[in-house]
Amino acid sequence: MPLPRNKEIEQLKKENARLKAALGESEFECQRLEIINSNLQLQLEESNRELEKNIEVLQGFKSDIENLVDNLKSSK
Repeated sequence: MPLPRNKEIEQLKKENARLKAALGESEFECQRLEIINSNLQLQLEESNRELEKNIEVLQGFKSDIENLVDNLKSSK
């Protein structure tokens, strides 16, 4: 048995309001995730800079160690 026209309209209005609320929540969550993503991107860039510095330091240590080994070998 179909709903009377007024009840059908009211039901559609409620459903429309529910969907608009869900859309609003989805948009808010999307904005929140975009902020989180942006922060993570900044952290990743900073980590990459630190990693590059650490690699340079380690390469310097490697070169120093190789020189020390060479000096020890030549002093024997």
